[in-house]
Amino acid sequence: MLAHCAASTVENPSTAWHCGCELRGVIAAQETPPSPPLVRRGGRKAPAIVPRDDERADLERAVRAGTSKQRDVRRAQIVLLAADGWDNRAIAAKVRLSDNTVGLWRSRFHRHGPTGLRDAPRSGRPAHFTAEQKASVLKKAVEAPRSNGFPFTHWSGPDLAKLAVDAGIVEKIDPSTVWRWLNEADLQPHRCRLWLRISDPNFDVRMKDVTDIYLHAPALAKEGIPVFCVDEKTSIQALERAKPDRPMEPGKPQRRDHRYKRHGTTHLLAAFEVASGKVKAWFRKERPAVVVAAFLRRLCETVPDAPAIHVVMDQVSTHWHHEVCKVVAELSGVAYDPDSHRTGTQRKAFLCDPNKRVVFHFTPVRASWLDQIEIWFSVLSRKVLARGSFTSVEELVTRITEFIDYHNRFLARPYRWTYTGTPCRT
Repeated sequence: MLAHCAASTVENPSTAWHCGCELRGVIAAQETPPSPPLVRRGGRKAPAIVPRDDERADLERAVRAGTSKQRDVRRAQIVLLAADGWDNRAIAAKVRLSDNTVGLWRSRFHRHGPTGLRDAPRSGRPAHFTAEQKASVLKKAVEAPRSNGFPFTHWSGPDLAKLAVDAGIVEKIDPSTVWRWLNEADLQPHRCRLWLRISDPNFDVRMKDVTDIYLHAPALAKEGIPVFCVDEKTSIQALERAKPDRPMEPGKPQRRDHRYKRHGTTHLLAAFEVASGKVKAWFRKERPAVVVAAFLRRLCETVPDAPAIHVVMDQVSTHWHHEVCKVVAELSGVAYDPDSHRTGTQRKAFLCDPNKRVVFHFTPVRASWLDQIEIWFSVLSRKVLARGSFTSVEELVTRITEFIDYHNRFLARPYRWTYTGTPCRT
């Protein structure tokens, strides 16, 4: 090396500087001892990730789903790779995130499971309204508008916003904020539903009696014992539309003229046979007790060989009138003394006596919805009456009769009773 540099210096003096640098590097390399190998400093060990089978399946599903958010996909990938034994540095290179980010979601899953992969609630912008102001507005929302000096029946967002300002609850507030508070509290001032308080002290006893006879109706039918649900649909109007209906078109429903002409009314007395779903009906212009008694006689005459007949009815006064009691006594072959059955309680007890051939089962007071004929009445209303146009009462009766015949031939079936006794949510 030294000989080569000397020769080069003689031949070409410009190379002397380069040779000197190389010479000094060689001498330094010979004099400097070799450095020891680098030793990586020990750190905190990453927690082991062992997800359950269902958790792994959920994570894999999140990775595969095309609708998953990318941040959720990355976090699921981190956990899955960690569960397969990858260290944080390798995972970071794989998912193109920093080591710290990988360690964060790895430890979050280790401590909290799948819920740890969700973002923690954030503070958001400072609230414009206090909790007390919000509670005061919601308190006003459940009060009647008239009690607060407003001349209407129910609240709207702008009305509540005005009340909040007028009452000094807030200086100003947007109706959309009021609606958001109402939604969060699950308050719906724009909606209203009919509500009925149970007032019958014997509700549970009567309800159980009616539902039990429904459950036993199939077995009783095999013994030749029918169970009928009887009621009246009163004042059915024969309404004729001023103009014919326009049929539906693509993108347009059927259209009706709002104007109509009245042609009178009729009363429908009907019986629904629980075991078969078939319906028997009778039309009359009025429905006093004598008409109800006559319909009951006609109904029982359709099953002359039945050893017993069970009838479910509501507690309308015409259903426990003396005329009805006389017919039941005659059909059952027992005596009936009106003088000893002066009160409604006495007559109801006579009609419900199980020792007769014809036995009544009264629904609780204000609970005629337990009568299955009411279900069929709703079917009749939807399929025939709601969209019908009738030029006379006779046409109305004919159309209803045609539907009853069709129902008995093709649609009749027992209603499946699904109530299991679970308390209703209030």
